[in-house]
Amino acid sequence: MPFRYSSFRFSGLLLMWALSAVVPTLARSQSPADEHARLELVSEQDALVPGKQNRIGIRFDLQDGWHTYWVNPGDSGEPPRIDWQLPTGFQINAIQWPHPQRLSTPPLADYGYEHQVLLMTSVRLPEHLRAEESARIVADVHYLVCRDVCIPGRKHLELLLPVKPRAASSVSRPLFEAARQRVPRTTPQNWKISATSTEKEFVVNLRTNELANTVQFFPLHAEQIDNAAPQEMKVVRGGFRLHLKKSEHFLKPVSLLEGVIVLPSGNAYSVRIPVSQPSKNNHVQSND
Repeated sequence: MPFRYSSFRFSGLLLMWALSAVVPTLARSQSPADEHARLELVSEQDALVPGKQNRIGIRFDLQDGWHTYWVNPGDSGEPPRIDWQLPTGFQINAIQWPHPQRLSTPPLADYGYEHQVLLMTSVRLPEHLRAEESARIVADVHYLVCRDVCIPGRKHLELLLPVKPRAASSVSRPLFEAARQRVPRTTPQNWKISATSTEKEFVVNLRTNELANTVQFFPLHAEQIDNAAPQEMKVVRGGFRLHLKKSEHFLKPVSLLEGVIVLPSGNAYSVRIPVSQPSKNNHVQSND
């Protein structure tokens, strides 16, 4: 995914890159971003069990007013990138991204996280690990924290865990339970969802039994919708209709809108919405 910056952040970011080039050791141990974000590599369990999976994650504690980014950062920034170093035979899965919040800085809008977020994944252990040994998991995290300017950060994190026949919950277990509540779920089978592409917008129709007076859609892919534009919603019989203004950089038709829908309950769902191309009269039929 391309690295995008708003113009008013760009000069500050260039300065921080220049400083990190002059003092390379600072990026390894402590960087200017450390003043605004504290990172920690944590485990859901207190030990590793041979042949089993264990959840681990990168915990971000962000200073008030500062944020970092979702997998699609919106109009500026980039998501955290994690380079893992694992013992032989360990297998790691993709990050499970919690649903983001919309961070509005007119005329722009970003998608990301404030205060605290856990980027969670799971690691599968090989059968041949022996009890009473220990294993070290290493993560090199590259990230941005932003307020009026964006500051790049890099953190080297290590986690040393014992290998045991059984494991118990660690002190970080509540963090993982909270993160699971924010990870988007599979779309319910009773949902009926589709979208129509018009000249200037996507119109999403969703039939669901879950009542909603406000809905947010977060696109998985950049430059499809106007991130800062209001998402107009209309309640219709059995569901709602959502109007998403197209991005000025939208270049070619899409057959599928992918992203996350968040309802007022806080429930979030991953969606893959089939898109019908505009009819000749460019009119969206009403089913109210």
